[in-house]
Amino acid sequence: MKSKIPLVRSSHFLHLIVFLVGCVQFVSAQLSDLHYLPPLKQVRNNQAIRQQAFYISTPETSAFTVQVFRGTGTTPIATLTLSNSTPTQYNVTDGDNQITLVGNSNTGIVLSSSGLRFQSPGGQKFYVNYRGRSTAQATSLTSKGRPALGTLFKWGGIPNRANNANLTTTLGIMATEDNTTVDVFGYDPGCEFRLQNDPDGLTDDSYQITLNAGQSFVFEAIKNESVANIDGWLGATIKSDKKIAISNGGLNTGVNPNSQSRDAAIDQPVPQNVIG
Repeated sequence: MKSKIPLVRSSHFLHLIVFLVGCVQFVSAQLSDLHYLPPLKQVRNNQAIRQQAFYISTPETSAFTVQVFRGTGTTPIATLTLSNSTPTQYNVTDGDNQITLVGNSNTGIVLSSSGLRFQSPGGQKFYVNYRGRSTAQATSLTSKGRPALGTLFKWGGIPNRANNANLTTTLGIMATEDNTTVDVFGYDPGCEFRLQNDPDGLTDDSYQITLNAGQSFVFEAIKNESVANIDGWLGATIKSDKKIAISNGGLNTGVNPNSQSRDAAIDQPVPQNVIG
């Protein structure tokens, strides 16, 4: 008896091929010789993330060095040795260390000592994955490398609808060149962002920020400060005249308005031209 082989429509097959190619491109996009990690903000110290580390790996069989730079610094704060058989881990201090996570006083202003840059002087490519946890939450963010650098982004994330005082949404921006002008606009005018110790100190309908290479700026929209902060920031535009990197997410975030359930969820988006 002849076996029956299920037929696959050509259109479905084409969609499958496109999906698989997209997956391959996405994975390869994370492999780079240069990674920018802008800082982010949690609603209160240790409420979303306490312990943190970067996990660094590579397909390269020969060992090479990776340098770690902080903010605008031009001297490495660490030099790591890496190969396929010897992945490595880079630790940062717990909680709001003002490097990966900033406190209230470093939110809504230009920063020169926050954010990290990982770079291979020899041009070898590697992966960088950030992981953070606390007693009840955990999250991770994979740097997209050079493809994460661009001039036009959208603020993505999860609407913050849960019934919990420890919910906030955050956006971190980091410049790669001096005299970079960044415009943030297109969010609900009712959104209120933190300005240092004032949780609703930034209320303008748009913002323009000037950053030098390695400088960063962090927005925070606390859910309970404004109804618009639930999801009014979603889809806002981040546009610059020179290449930047961004990260965004909820620290913490919850989607059920009838629940106090929450979790940490962050990501590093790629620019719109990479998405297509």
